[in-house]
Amino acid sequence: MSGRLRIVIGLVTLAGTVPGLARAQESQFGITGLGTPGRTESVRARSTGGAFAQFDSLSFLTEASLTTIGSLTATASLNTSNRDLEYPTFNTWLRTTRFPSFTLAGPVAGIFLGGGFSNYLDRTYSVVTRDSMILRGTMQPYYDQITSDGGVSDVHLGAGFRLGRALSIGFGVHLLPGSTKESATRTFDDTTTFSPVHQIAQVRYEGYGLSVSALLNLGRALSISVYGRDDSHLNQYVGDTLTNSTNLPNTVGAGIMWRPSSKVRFAGSATMTTWGDAISTASNTLNWSAGAEIGRTSPVRFGVRGGQLPFGPNGTTPTEWAVSLGTARQFARGHGAFDLGIERLERTGVGLTEQVWSVFFGLSVRP
Repeated sequence: MSGRLRIVIGLVTLAGTVPGLARAQESQFGITGLGTPGRTESVRARSTGGAFAQFDSLSFLTEASLTTIGSLTATASLNTSNRDLEYPTFNTWLRTTRFPSFTLAGPVAGIFLGGGFSNYLDRTYSVVTRDSMILRGTMQPYYDQITSDGGVSDVHLGAGFRLGRALSIGFGVHLLPGSTKESATRTFDDTTTFSPVHQIAQVRYEGYGLSVSALLNLGRALSISVYGRDDSHLNQYVGDTLTNSTNLPNTVGAGIMWRPSSKVRFAGSATMTTWGDAISTASNTLNWSAGAEIGRTSPVRFGVRGGQLPFGPNGTTPTEWAVSLGTARQFARGHGAFDLGIERLERTGVGLTEQVWSVFFGLSVRP
């Protein structure tokens, strides 16, 4: 590991007690770990609390759901968030805008193919810490500022197959590329005697994963989904030098959907991710969601979700819960659709609470 990267990682470790923060960054609960885990969900699924993600062909959470798509479809999304952070001694706010996902999927020669990208880990933040040290026999106070801009993406390709009218299966391959520009600056109060120290590292990431899923239709009203995913290692490079290799977790999940009529759908799901088994400083997470969609051309969607985050100060496990609401509007005689959603999220950990309002926009086009 290079000296510059050691400084960056060492300062990130100090971020458990952050007295100052920049305005454009992601969740603070990802700073002490690998980052903030992304969500593989379309705007439709996000508006139902994520409950519909396992049955939604455009979320790409399960490849078996690709068999429910009727024609070639492309979809993209835009998320914007405003978050309030509450510390024991002060409050602050942050703002984030992301283009978190793109998916292209459709039937090809009797099978169903899909591909695209989504966020896997976000590592965008800026943190300022206050400390002091003895230099030349005198205590010298200083500020450390550490910044990271970038993250890791999930570039995925999958296929779904129908095994009769009731059962579908799917398989997926996931590439995990990414990069971050990381910097560390130490500024002494006595700028006359001590010059600032500044270090920069361009970190590149590589990894991969495999996934499998199944979708079982029990008549016209009930569907059950199960899936599993195995991610390998996340390799970190500075230049062409491998500086670190971190185990990545396994994920298993299941969901159920009930359709009492053609205009009413309910769903619920649960997912477990073994972050704690992969990384000693992280925690295994269990997350759940429940939601509904009422209507067809201009549906009303709502949902609730809750669970845990893998990274917290001193190995603790932060929790989160959220409620969401959304709708959609078709245009061009059904060849396009505009999705809109809003979510209220709260995350709670030791010494920190995040309260987030997020707005989601999605555009889908069918040639």
